[in-house]
Amino acid sequence: PHGGCWLLPASDDASVQIAQRQGALRRLGWRLLTSEAEVVLRLGNKAMLRDYAEQSSLLEFLPTHFDSAESATYPCILKSATGEFGKENQIVNSKEEVLQVAAEGLGAQWVLQELVPGHVEYSVSLLVKEGRILLALGTSYDCGREIFVWPHVRNVKVCPYTASDDELAVMSSFLAEYSGICNFNYKLRAGNRKMGIFEVNTRVGGDLACDVPRDEAKRFFELLDTLLEGAASSAGRSPCAGQVGTRGEWDDPLVIEPLGVHKYTLVYLHPFRIGLRDYVRKLGLFRTEGLRVVMPHAPKRHITCLGGQEQRSWYDYLSDENGDGEDEVDEATLAETRDYLSGLLDAERTRLREVAEGYDDRVLIGGCSQGCGVALDVALRYPSRLMGFVGVLGHPLSVTPRGQNLEFPLHFFNGANDKVMRWQWVEPMIAALTQSGHRTVVHGPLRGVHHGMQRDFEATCVRT
Repeated sequence: PHGGCWLLPASDDASVQIAQRQGALRRLGWRLLTSEAEVVLRLGNKAMLRDYAEQSSLLEFLPTHFDSAESATYPCILKSATGEFGKENQIVNSKEEVLQVAAEGLGAQWVLQELVPGHVEYSVSLLVKEGRILLALGTSYDCGREIFVWPHVRNVKVCPYTASDDELAVMSSFLAEYSGICNFNYKLRAGNRKMGIFEVNTRVGGDLACDVPRDEAKRFFELLDTLLEGAASSAGRSPCAGQVGTRGEWDDPLVIEPLGVHKYTLVYLHPFRIGLRDYVRKLGLFRTEGLRVVMPHAPKRHITCLGGQEQRSWYDYLSDENGDGEDEVDEATLAETRDYLSGLLDAERTRLREVAEGYDDRVLIGGCSQGCGVALDVALRYPSRLMGFVGVLGHPLSVTPRGQNLEFPLHFFNGANDKVMRWQWVEPMIAALTQSGHRTVVHGPLRGVHHGMQRDFEATCVRT
């Protein structure tokens, strides 16, 4: 193409093919917004979507899955694992009807799932960059009857729809590492309004192509164009420690809104390298009464001790002691991060002050592994009073000053089996805080806990 045309998939199979061939397609001049092929496939294939939801503790947002015709509750829905546009979807009322279609069993070809009643089905088209939803355009389809299967309906009432924050949070939890256009098809269950997601289409959907108001669709694709312009403006730059971490280059934080009224805020930092992808999948674990959780995303940096390899990191590592001691910290990149995080704390204090007078001191900060040390560094240098600190599987940094900001508690959760942050050298560093007058609260070292713990353990520490 001349001038750079967009290549956008109109089928799930095309989206996988584009992802697999993205390097060659870009060299030919095509403009793409795509992901790794395995990320695209696990969303677009209905059987793989169910497996992914199970691994990510998200099954509650899918219809109940039946492993066989014998175990199903009828009536239910039978659909092809790779079908599109509802062509092979059908309501089945008995085991015999299932076997008429899938004579050799369900296998990997067919999906048998609960029929979710409700006369309205929703389709929300999303523009997504690296797991972050940039724009959502929704459409509701009122079919006038409680039991139906798309597209076998007539006289459908079509209206624009605005997905709630809770619905967008659930969709976001499925989209870790995904970049591209996609749409979610779902119903909201009667009573609790919980989503029942039928499928995720990794392509331009019929809703965006035909039913979304044209000015909104125009806005959608204009935003897509700006993504490429932003990427082109930074192409060819070779970021170094001093170039990464400025305020303009930080991604938006992941925000988990509280259950009920906002009373407290925790700014929480992820570990080195991992980023937010796992937290997005498990965000429900961190949602609790009254607590707003703000999770910033560390920028990608070239790490000195890894030969310049690019990783998401709160600062540059100058040495790697392989768990035998503290790694050397680059103080310049740490200072950049501190400046950014102090700005986040300022914003959350302002937000709480608007909730109620005197609430601005109800801000906490914490983190896991590398995020723990950085959070403590910010906490002990921050000029205003904080409510507390929580550190999971981490340690104080040697460059962090002791003996100031003594008024709030410092909670540490450490593992007895941690081979990265070994208790034998972490303990004296925490003890030095206590000797300097800090209110340290040490939970552990906890038996059986190693550095690669599960997010549910981490969320329990945070809620404690």
